[in-house]
This record gives sequence, C-alpha cells and structure tokens, in this order.
Amino acid sequence: MAIFFSSCNLYNWQQRRVERRMVRNGIVGLSKVTSDGTENGYCTSKENLDLSKPTLLLIHGYHGGGLDQWSPNIPVLSEHFNIVAPDLNYHGKTKFDSNFSIEMQVDWVHRFISSLEVSCLQNNLIVIGSSYGGLVSARFCEKYANQVKAHVCYDGLSGCFNKSTTDSIAQKHGIPNAFALLNPTTVKDLKTLAGLQNSVNASNFILKIALENHFLKNRNEKMELLNYLDRNESQLKSHKFYWPMPVYILWGENDQIISKQSAYCLKRIYQIPDNQFSMIPNAGHILNMENPKVFNQWVIDRFATKD
Repeated sequence: MAIFFSSCNLYNWQQRRVERRMVRNGIVGLSKVTSDGTENGYCTSKENLDLSKPTLLLIHGYHGGGLDQWSPNIPVLSEHFNIVAPDLNYHGKTKFDSNFSIEMQVDWVHRFISSLEVSCLQNNLIVIGSSYGGLVSARFCEKYANQVKAHVCYDGLSGCFNKSTTDSIAQKHGIPNAFALLNPTTVKDLKTLAGLQNSVNASNFILKIALENHFLKNRNEKMELLNYLDRNESQLKSHKFYWPMPVYILWGENDQIISKQSAYCLKRIYQIPDNQFSMIPNAGHILNMENPKVFNQWVIDRFATKD
C-alpha cells in the first residue's frame, strides 16, 4: 500500500485515468521519439473525426500540458469540435533539445499539426492560446495565418504584459519576483501561487505531487523559456502582430498573473470589437480549469457549428 500511494505512483495512476477518459472522448495521444528527444501531443482520432465540426487548436500555458490543462474541457468541447492539443516543449511528455525561443515552440506546434494525416486538423483552425501559450498562439496565427480561422488570446502573454505588476504581486507575498512566483520549489510557495485566485483546499500531500510532477519537472529548461522572454522583452514589446483573421480576447477579471490591463491594452492596440472582447467576472488566470462550464460555453457559443 505504501508503494501504491507514493506521490509518483499516484500521479502516474491519475495520468492514466485521464488518458483513458480522453480515449472515451475520441482523443488519442501521439508520441514520436527522435534523435533530439520526445515530441508529444493529442488530437481527435481518425475514427472520431467529424468533417462538419470546426477544429480547435488548444495551446496550454506555462507548467501546463495538452491534457494537464485541457482535460476538464475536452469531454464537452469534443462534442462540438475536433481537437488538437500539443504538449509544448519541456511540458507534458514533450522534451527535445532546442533553443528556448517562442519561434521554436511555434514551429514545433506547426510540425505536430503537419504530421497529422487529416487536413481538417491542419486548416481552418480556431486557435486558443493560454498565458505563455498565448504568445505562442499569437506568433503562430501570424506566421501560419493561412491555416487559421480565428485566434483567441486567452489571458495571454503579449507586448502589453507588464512584468513589474506581477513582480509587485509576488513581493506582497514575500516572494522576490515574478520568476520565483511562477516557479515554486516548496509546497509553501506553491500554496502562494495557487492561492492568488482562490483559497487552496488541497492537502500538502496533493500539493507535493503537483510540485514534483509539474513545477519541478524540467524546471531548468522552463526557467530558460522565461529567461528568453526577459532577454528579448524590448523586441516583444515593440512587435505589432499582423492577424488577418478575427481575433477574440478572453480574460479573467481577477487575473493576478497577467492583469486585465493587458487585455484592455490589446483591445486598444489591435482595435478588437466589443463583441469579440470578454472580461469574465470572478475569474482568474485559468478560467478553463477554475470554471470549465463557463469556458466551454463561451467557446461553443462563438465557434460551434450551428444546427
């Protein structure tokens, strides 16, 4: 019993449980081992593809994963959409030798999509990018615009992000800066991060599992992803994206990681119409996990095929 309930075994059991549930919803995992490492992602299986449905490309945030972040949503969304959800490099099951640039992540996502054999999973994509994945999706929608039908910036990183705001939030909680806040090394620090939005009810044992299997896994490489953004901050802030497709903004009003001021900045710079801008009350940084029902309905209302 002690072996079964060790944190590693319990985490692996939970992961298999989630994967089995995804299979029941028509989602399969696709892994490829190369000389550089492992590439992994998830998509609707051939048997469950529906050409009448639009396709969602879901790009997770920092410390997330194709299943880790989107598993609360896929059972409902897969009824209305075909799904593509890659693990970004150094997240989930993907880890291959590379630089740490946004361009690297963008090209990996495109490589994963290009490897899929069905064209409906490669074109007319509705791209939803969360947090760090929001910057990946922003560049993807610019670079591969001919494959994109709509772009959703969902509490996403952008040139409007003000790191000093997140630094100040971290310091209020006794943590030196945003990087340390986002990369906890102790259960106490993880409680601080998780508690920015809501009170934390999970036991220390569960938090230790999350810490070991999400936040400490590939920690050095993940820190390098943030260091890349820090070194290139001026270039990021000066770049204005060109998006020929409709752009939507979805944001949590109480986001303590990337504040709502970033959303209003994006709206102003890119002249986003009011009916494509959604500020969700009582929501934080990851609405899709905090309140899956609200997130799912928002996506369905805007992008599902109408009968």
